[in-house]
Amino acid sequence: MNLKEKCRMLGLGCYGGKQAKVFIALGYKGDAANGSEQDLKALGDIPKYQLQGFDGFGGHRERALDCIAQNSEFMDFVENIKEEIVFVFFGGGGSTGSGCATIVAEMLLQQNEEDEEAPKRIVCPVIALPSLDEPIAKHRNAYQAVQELQEIEGLGATFFINNNSGKDYTSLNSTFTKFLDTFLTNDSYGELNNFDESERLEMLKDSGMMVISLMGTKDNQSLDQTLMLNKLTKDGIFAPVEDNKVCEHISIIHAGRNNSDIEKDVVIAEVGKPKNVFEGYNGRNTLVAVSGLDYPVSHVTKLGEMAKTAYEERQRNRKHVGKLGSLDFMEDEAPKAATEKKTSSKLDLLRMRMKK
Repeated sequence: MNLKEKCRMLGLGCYGGKQAKVFIALGYKGDAANGSEQDLKALGDIPKYQLQGFDGFGGHRERALDCIAQNSEFMDFVENIKEEIVFVFFGGGGSTGSGCATIVAEMLLQQNEEDEEAPKRIVCPVIALPSLDEPIAKHRNAYQAVQELQEIEGLGATFFINNNSGKDYTSLNSTFTKFLDTFLTNDSYGELNNFDESERLEMLKDSGMMVISLMGTKDNQSLDQTLMLNKLTKDGIFAPVEDNKVCEHISIIHAGRNNSDIEKDVVIAEVGKPKNVFEGYNGRNTLVAVSGLDYPVSHVTKLGEMAKTAYEERQRNRKHVGKLGSLDFMEDEAPKAATEKKTSSKLDLLRMRMKK
C-alpha cells in the first residue's frame, strides 16, 4: 500500500538538494549532489556527493557532461541505485541541476534496457521553473532543460513546480512534499472503492506532466470544487495545464467514508477524458491527481520567448556603446623621438621603449 520504501529522492543542484532534504526528513531514502561546497554544507547531515572540480557551473548548464564524466564516484552511485521509483529534483533555471538532471535521468533509464528481466524503473523528474521576473539566463536554461526532457524516451510522470506562483520557495517546497507524500503513502480504504498501489504506479509511469491538489479533511467536509480545480490546473503550485484536454489517468481520494466530496465528472470536464478514473475513500484529505498531461508548453514557451527578447535587446544595445572621442586640451606635447613612430596602442609604445 505504501510506496515510500520503493522510492529514492535524488536532489541535484541547490533547489534539488533542498527538496530532497525535506523528503529525507520524512523517512524517504535520498541523496543530494552539487559542486558547491557551500550549498552542500547548508543541507546539514544528509547523504550527499560533492561534484569535484565544478564549484557551480556559472550559469552554463552545458558543463554538466564534463562534470559527470570527471566524477566517477557519483556515476557509480547513480548506476547502482536499486529503488524502483526515482524522483530527480532540480531547478530548471540553475545550471548544475538543470544540466545534470537530464543526463542522470537517461542513466537511470538505461538500466531498463540492460536488464530486461528486472522490474522497470520509473524515473520522475521534478523541475522548479523560474518565475517570470528572474534573469534571462534562468529562462534560457529552463527552456533548454524541458526541451531535453521531452526527447528522453521512457520517462515517467514529470512535475513542473511554478516558482511564479509565490516567492516563498520554502513554502512551495513544503506544499509539494505534502502533496506527493500523501499520494505515495495513501493507505485509506472504504467500502465503495480503493486507490491501491498498482493504480498509483500506473499514474507514475505515465509520461507527460502530472499535477496534484489537496484540500479538505475528514472533519471538514465542505469543499469548494471550483477552487480545488483552479489550484490543480491554473493557480496552484504547478505550471498551468494546457487547454487541449489530453490526459491519461485521474485519481480521486475522497475524505468522506462513502460519499463523494468532489464529482469526477467535474474533474473530467476540466482536464479531459482519461483512460481510467481511480477512486478511493476515507482519505486523510481530499486528493485529486491527473497524469499523462501534455508538458506545459505554453508556459515554458513564454519563458523562452522572454529570454530571446531580452537577449536581442542586449545585442541591440551593445551596438550603441559610447566611445570617447579625441579632445584638444591645449597642452604642449613633448617632442617625439625620431625613432618613435605613431602607434595604435599604449602597449606598442611600451614595447618600443623597452627595446631601447
